[in-house]
Amino acid sequence: MAASLLALNAIASTVEVIEYYNATQDHYFISSLPADIDALDSGQLKGWIRTGRTFGAYPQATAGASPVCRFYIPPAQGDSHFYSASPIECAQTQSKNPSFVEESPAVMYIDLPDTTTGACPVGDTPVYRVWDNRADTNHRYTTDPAIRSHMVAQGWIAERYGPDQVIMCAPPATTSATVPPPCKGNNPRVAVPGAPHGMYVWNPNHRSAAYQTALANDVIGKDPTLCGASLVIYWSDVEAAQGVFDWSSVAAAAKPYTDAGLTVNLLFADATEGPVNTVTPAWVTDPVSKGGLGVPTVSCAGQPVIPVYFNATYEAAWGAFIAAAVHQFSFSNSPLAASVGYMRFATAGGAEALPPPGYNDGAACEALWTAAGYSYHTWNTHEANIINAMGSQPTDKQIMVSLPNISGGPDVYAVANLGAAAAAARHVGFSFENLGVSNVAGPTSTPGPCNPLAQIINLHWCQAYTTYAGQVPLAQQPITATTNTSVATMDIAKLLQYALANNIQIFELYPEEWLQANSPTSPGFVAANQASYKAALQAASLVLGATNGH
Repeated sequence: MAASLLALNAIASTVEVIEYYNATQDHYFISSLPADIDALDSGQLKGWIRTGRTFGAYPQATAGASPVCRFYIPPAQGDSHFYSASPIECAQTQSKNPSFVEESPAVMYIDLPDTTTGACPVGDTPVYRVWDNRADTNHRYTTDPAIRSHMVAQGWIAERYGPDQVIMCAPPATTSATVPPPCKGNNPRVAVPGAPHGMYVWNPNHRSAAYQTALANDVIGKDPTLCGASLVIYWSDVEAAQGVFDWSSVAAAAKPYTDAGLTVNLLFADATEGPVNTVTPAWVTDPVSKGGLGVPTVSCAGQPVIPVYFNATYEAAWGAFIAAAVHQFSFSNSPLAASVGYMRFATAGGAEALPPPGYNDGAACEALWTAAGYSYHTWNTHEANIINAMGSQPTDKQIMVSLPNISGGPDVYAVANLGAAAAAARHVGFSFENLGVSNVAGPTSTPGPCNPLAQIINLHWCQAYTTYAGQVPLAQQPITATTNTSVATMDIAKLLQYALANNIQIFELYPEEWLQANSPTSPGFVAANQASYKAALQAASLVLGATNGH
């Protein structure tokens, strides 16, 4: 009989139960009902954001599944909702709490665990319930044991069956739920559904011909998990003379992807992260006597010549470029605009927020930067100035910024938190570069939420990403390709799942990830790893999106 019930449930249609969070109340809420989801996503009910976490349930009576009752807990006791899949517990709740309002005896249907062992039916995922143990009663329901443990450590109480205290059992997704959402448009499976999402190949326009040929032959328009490309664009390639903009290099870099109907994201760099600075236009730092702006520079031994980013003249010039770029690729202002997903602008080195090389070496280079006016406060002011410049432009595109890691603050999170607060106020999304370090994606790691109290320098982004999840889109770029074991040892599946566990919805991945999955003739290809790379990308696309999504 048990086998026949499993067979029936395997073909039964499931729905996603979506989790929301209200920071003002510090409350969680779940629902699978379209009316609830629309009211919360649209802002009709204020203050609620998706956490990015879901689990499955049945929308209607299904063999072997139990109805889930839902009670509304009035404001005096919590202003929240209580769910149970146990008819006995539902009756007890109504009897013990006559002020609770039973909104439905069967808001959905779900499997029950063994009431003695807590074991779920084969193929189901355990769902845990924790109670906040406060006067304003609230419960959280999650399939992630790490979240359950984290909540318990904060004083919440785990409830119900067996030694592992399982409350419900989420059925496996049906076939319709395993079709990826589209790369473009609304995606209800990510934390900010209306914002950009998906997996993009990072900086392919600056890779060797061998990489670009392999991408063109084997990946672009062929692997549906590739939503497009994130292209690094040098300031000097666009504005070689002040106020004269030539966007042809951007269109040329985008062409292989736009020809295939894919999205391009534009990452604008204002200075180098390499040995020679050919990224900053010469006119920015040329002397005024030679027609330049005369922005001061710092040149340390063995390092490139770097402009003083926080110089007011420099900020004005870079701000003018930002305004021109946002205008060029917004609305229908250019042929390429329709293919642009988001734009990111540097606040320092690269297309990111890399601090000046040697600024804290405790020696001659640090002395030069100090003499140029560098300080912890000056840097944070510069970061905010550039974020405000990019976030104040009229556009229909998402604007992104990298969160920096700068020494001198009270803790490892301080600078990223300051930048995140300034960005979130402008609806600017966040990015960072070093995902994959600190053993978060090794072969033996278990993906889960980052620890916002870890005080690990490589997790400088964690507090900001935890605080603003669901408010602005979160992006990441790994520290390197997973095939590059000289920098970090990473498992592609663990890396992607760790990012998903932290509500990251934009992945800027190195070309090697797709080439390892698709291109036997590409540099460094290892045949034995092809299947695992392909499977990892496909699994992540079920959340992030694919070009064959419907």
